[in-house]
Amino acid sequence: MQCPDFESLFRLSPNAYLLLSSELIILDASHAYLRTTGRSRAELLGQRIDEAFPPDPLQPESTAIADLMASFQRVLSRKALDTLPLIRYAIAREGAKGVVFEDRFWSATHTPIFDAAGDVQMILQHTVDVTDLQAMKLALRESAGAQPQAQREEGVLSRARAMQAEGYQLRQLFEQAPGFICFLRGEQHVFELTNPAYERLVGERALLGRPLREALPELHEQGFFELLDHVYQSGQAYVGKKSRVQLQRQPGVLDELYVDFILQPITESDGTVSGIFVQGSDVSEQKRSEDELAGYRQHLEELVAARTAELEKSEAERRQAEEELLQVRKLEAIGQLTGGIAHDFNNVLQVIGGNLQLLRRSLGDDATSLRRLESAVAGVEKGARLASQLLAFARRQPLMPRTLDVGDLLQRMNELLQRSLGEGTSIQLEIDDGLWSTFADVGNLEAVLLNLVINARDAMQGNGGVLRLQVRNVTLDQQYADSHGDVLVGDYVQLSVVDEGCGMSPEVLERAFEPFFTTKGGRGGSGLGLSMAYGFVKQSGGHITLASEEDGGTAVVIYLPRFLEEDEAVDASLPDESTLQSAGPAEETPQTDAAPASGLSILFVEDDFTLRMLTGEVIEELGHRVHACESAEEALQVLQGERFDVLLTDIGLGGMSGLELLRAVAPNHPQLKLVIASGYPVDAREEGVPAAQVLLKPYDLQQVRELLAALAG
Repeated sequence: MQCPDFESLFRLSPNAYLLLSSELIILDASHAYLRTTGRSRAELLGQRIDEAFPPDPLQPESTAIADLMASFQRVLSRKALDTLPLIRYAIAREGAKGVVFEDRFWSATHTPIFDAAGDVQMILQHTVDVTDLQAMKLALRESAGAQPQAQREEGVLSRARAMQAEGYQLRQLFEQAPGFICFLRGEQHVFELTNPAYERLVGERALLGRPLREALPELHEQGFFELLDHVYQSGQAYVGKKSRVQLQRQPGVLDELYVDFILQPITESDGTVSGIFVQGSDVSEQKRSEDELAGYRQHLEELVAARTAELEKSEAERRQAEEELLQVRKLEAIGQLTGGIAHDFNNVLQVIGGNLQLLRRSLGDDATSLRRLESAVAGVEKGARLASQLLAFARRQPLMPRTLDVGDLLQRMNELLQRSLGEGTSIQLEIDDGLWSTFADVGNLEAVLLNLVINARDAMQGNGGVLRLQVRNVTLDQQYADSHGDVLVGDYVQLSVVDEGCGMSPEVLERAFEPFFTTKGGRGGSGLGLSMAYGFVKQSGGHITLASEEDGGTAVVIYLPRFLEEDEAVDASLPDESTLQSAGPAEETPQTDAAPASGLSILFVEDDFTLRMLTGEVIEELGHRVHACESAEEALQVLQGERFDVLLTDIGLGGMSGLELLRAVAPNHPQLKLVIASGYPVDAREEGVPAAQVLLKPYDLQQVRELLAALAG
């Protein structure tokens, strides 16, 4: 059989057809088209359609040519059929008076013809001349009886235009969607619709009208063909997340991509599946970022592992450094504590020793009385050595946690803690009954308490007040643990130290636990107190919090885990004499026959009544004049009206201290000899009174005699 001559069929068709290139150049026209338009084939071939059928210059407001060209552009951009249900387009013809434009109405359908690559190669226009039908409609509108019918027809045309506009909008949404979209028809999954995003995804290949297996053969053995078959046969949708796919977007090269997608079966009215709607997004960049982040995380873990190995190698050095750090802070805390102890203890020894020395001068040659007196003096000297040992005290013991009762520890330390606070500040103990035992290092807990009490004393700045030490049982629940990060749910013994001091600013509070951070400047703070407390509590499996406001006080709360294996609690008392480092026996003060200095006028300041009376009597017995005062404030008033040779003051006074008194007096009384009496060594230069002499307690009659003789000389 001879193949049909398609060109002859095209030209002889009873329908009006026009064939255009993608540039809208007329390539051919059927005989019916030539008859309808009144043109010859020679007049049309090779011309653009808007040149072959120019607009009527007498109707510049007409949109006919614009509507026609817009329809062609939609075909080219969408690669889909487009219709013009009704278009008014005048046709030029030769008249008696030249070229005239005949008003005509048309209905046109524009169909794309694709090349092998899937691009629009030509456009087939099918035109129907509906001028007579339109004239009939106009005539019907003019008759009253036909008015409803005309209105209905006009409504149909109006709805058709609206549907065309809506279809255009939907097509725009489809084409401009950021994700890829396509529709696969039938069980062969033939491409019927694709949007630009899908075409970019697969590499701008010819897809429409081709089965998936033919259009994208590289998907073989990647599981997608089988997946589509299952969705089509089961009618169940499928959702894929970060699915790996390899696509040949360039010849000979497979690109690895990752996509999120959904395969949604489309069913007909009878429930059968007619095709599959595919929608998704290219998440390759996101997947690569996640893989890169995972690589960074793995590298970080390797660095942490390497660092951990280094730390394990230096464990011995770390332990030694920790021990030294704890010792430094402990010595600082004990040094603060002994100041309060030495002051009161040496005052007692001073009263006893001074009276014994005065009594010795009046006993004469009574051997029995002298022997008893010497025994008493030896007791005073032993007490002085004990005070010296306390001043040099530095305990050293291994870190060894044991079961202990924190409430009992507080009661045993109460007197020493009170003395470390100084005068004017009291401690209020609040210890609940039935306290649980805990498991911690006794020595370290003592050091922490001493540090916290000393910090509270500094915060209250000698203004007095109450320092509350509270101990109770608490249970930390899951809600508390979730809000505090590294806290374990369970039972704890809670120890709180709450002062009424100056508090901390938010900036200071934020850094309070940092090692070596201090606000004390050069006033003795090492910045290790709170950091040591934090490390000790954490090492003990506990938890510590710090709350403070400026001018609102500070609360340090320690949580130590409850110890369930009840053992006998160790004795948490302070060390006895056997644990103290010996300061060595006190040197006997040699007697001298030097003539006593006399005639000095001495202003003596001591707040202890007994000691004030005794020392005044001793000084007067040595031949000097004494004016005794109870306070520094009283001494300042006396100095305004009287002149003295020597100012002798105790270091610890109620209100203004002895050092503060000397610093206030020195600039205004340069001729005045200054002496400070103290139970512990004092560096007068560092305290701002370099000219002052220091008289260590307990002192005897001979020491006072020699000091005053030196001042008189």
